[in-house]
Amino acid sequence: MSLSEEITLLLKDYRNVSVIIPTLNEEESIGNVIRGVKKNLPGAEIIVVDSGTDRTAEIASSLEATVVKQIRKGYGAAVRTGLNMARGSILAFMDGDGTYDPSDLKRLVDLVESGRADVATGLRFSSKPAGMSVTRYLGNLLINLLFSLLFLKRIRDTQTGMKVFSREAYLKMRLKEDGMPFSTEVLTEACRNCLRIVETNIKYYTRVGVSKLNPFKDGVRIFLFMIRNRFYSNLRFLRTRGQPYWKQYSVENFSIN
Repeated sequence: MSLSEEITLLLKDYRNVSVIIPTLNEEESIGNVIRGVKKNLPGAEIIVVDSGTDRTAEIASSLEATVVKQIRKGYGAAVRTGLNMARGSILAFMDGDGTYDPSDLKRLVDLVESGRADVATGLRFSSKPAGMSVTRYLGNLLINLLFSLLFLKRIRDTQTGMKVFSREAYLKMRLKEDGMPFSTEVLTEACRNCLRIVETNIKYYTRVGVSKLNPFKDGVRIFLFMIRNRFYSNLRFLRTRGQPYWKQYSVENFSIN
């Protein structure tokens, strides 16, 4: 970061931004994640939704983050809990396991704040991320391809755990998923409501601590969600704002930074 960028960052205030961080026993990484958010988004509201049994909540509280004890199980339930509490006009969520760089979150926030995107989402797949196994990488590519075919929208990283959207966009989306399909649901709802989705390259690191993901089970759940959502959801999916679904997209909808 150049000196001029550092000065600009110091002068800018992000009190209009709320960052939700879902956690499950992330005491090894949560401190650095929160400090990174504070450095890159000074003044932002930070909400940690914790469902673990370790010191994650204690560490987050000591760093002046708002800590909420998660009641409903699941990744989506955790993020939705934070979103329901958030006060910002720009809403963001990112994982608390150290795989994402908070400086990238700032770039996504700036995309939404400037009006260039309604939904900004991180793109980990400019090449195979060093922090991801080959199995997970191939599984993600398959899910991304299926999403693009089913929903007629090219998305190169549907499962990224770093997404930002405006409050106006959030209020248009009907987010109901409690589990891992939540990240996909954000995108299906954005497509339904003709929101501008912009992907931009981000870094992805090897996580700190033990992964809680089950790639096979989570992949099956996401696959079933997409099939159900595409073919068995209500008819609003096929006709939005008086336009047939397949006519809602122009070339600009496929922009990727």
